[in-house]
Amino acid sequence: FKFCFSALFTVEAPQSLYIVELGNNVTMECTFPVNGKLKFRDLSVSWEKKDELGKDVYVLFKGEEDFKSQHSDFRGRIKLLKENLKLGQSLLQIMDVKLRDAGLYRCLIDYGGADYKTINLKVQGEFYHRINITQGVVSTGDKEWKLTCQSEGYPKAEVIWQNGECEDLTDKADTSYETGSDQLYHVTSTLTIKNRTHENFRCIFWNKELQKNTSAILYI
Repeated sequence: FKFCFSALFTVEAPQSLYIVELGNNVTMECTFPVNGKLKFRDLSVSWEKKDELGKDVYVLFKGEEDFKSQHSDFRGRIKLLKENLKLGQSLLQIMDVKLRDAGLYRCLIDYGGADYKTINLKVQGEFYHRINITQGVVSTGDKEWKLTCQSEGYPKAEVIWQNGECEDLTDKADTSYETGSDQLYHVTSTLTIKNRTHENFRCIFWNKELQKNTSAILYI
């Protein structure tokens, strides 16, 4: 829709950066002057995500919500707290935040005049909290143990293997990465050990950038 920009009408963003954990909800805010009782039919509000396409997140045109142009990335996860508009607050709630939601958002208000502010949303990935362990014996003449650790998280983690004496066995392991529709890394790492009994091994999911690790102990 067409905006008439006015130097007298200013939109403010009380907070220019929001940081949210993956899967949580976030409410971003911009404010505008109302000057008395709000006339809904004169108000237009647009929230859009500024990436290479420019995705409509939420549109209120002349007091009427318009979901036709809403990008499929946001369908069913967006709420504008309309009761706050009369206070001059445009509060956009994104539910079940995805990694792809991270980026710059533009809050544009047209109410007599028009103005906008840009807000940055950062999404913190879920680290590798849960490690699933599968352990089995494969008989190939010798006793051969295959020890497997599986987990999922973000960002990408390196998998390090150690024995009980803290020797690094990583080069004996086979680690594969897949990314699912949730954009998390699904990691499977298998260590093959021969002729070892009554020993413990550790798989460590390590991210250098975050300086974070999660580990699990496997016993033979």
